[in-house]
Amino acid sequence: MSKIIFKPYVGSRYSNGGIFGKKTLVLGESHYCDESEVYENLTYDVLQKYLHHEVNEGWMNTFKKFERALAGNTTSDADSRRIWDSLAFYNFLQVPMGDARIAGQPEDYKNAVEPFFEVLNQLQPDYLIVWGKRLWSNLPYDNWTDGKSVIVDNYENPVGTYTLSNGHKVITTPVYHHPSASFSWEYCYRVFKEMGIVK
Repeated sequence: MSKIIFKPYVGSRYSNGGIFGKKTLVLGESHYCDESEVYENLTYDVLQKYLHHEVNEGWMNTFKKFERALAGNTTSDADSRRIWDSLAFYNFLQVPMGDARIAGQPEDYKNAVEPFFEVLNQLQPDYLIVWGKRLWSNLPYDNWTDGKSVIVDNYENPVGTYTLSNGHKVITTPVYHHPSASFSWEYCYRVFKEMGIVK
């Protein structure tokens, strides 16, 4: 029985790579809500609220800043829709966090491993972009191979690869500074371009 509580958001053009030409999965850490707000399509609804301006809250900037790192410039509403139509998004932890900046318990990360690999095998992404240093350090290293770091402005950006059950390889890299905090979308764009995630 699946342990996925929060199903991934999958853009309508994800399966053919959309505007990027490759299937890219974005990995957040957690949802900030209480138990009464937990339901399987929460991730999808959060993205829809962002794209259609149904709420006006600070967390919206997280998605805005990240999409600029993919576009390489400031983005319009139409740009936002094209970008997120081309992506999938999934939160690693399958339990809600009560507030921002709260980390999960060790067992929360452990329990998230099986659904994480289930999502990877379902979606078969070519690239996986991980939000935040904390999440990166808590990822599982089953079926993992270290890759060659990408160096931009003398900073090393680690790269690795997950090999899925069918042999498909998922090139993986972190955004160390979470898009909700001190985040340079200009710098990340250069990293993504060097890796071939964006053109």
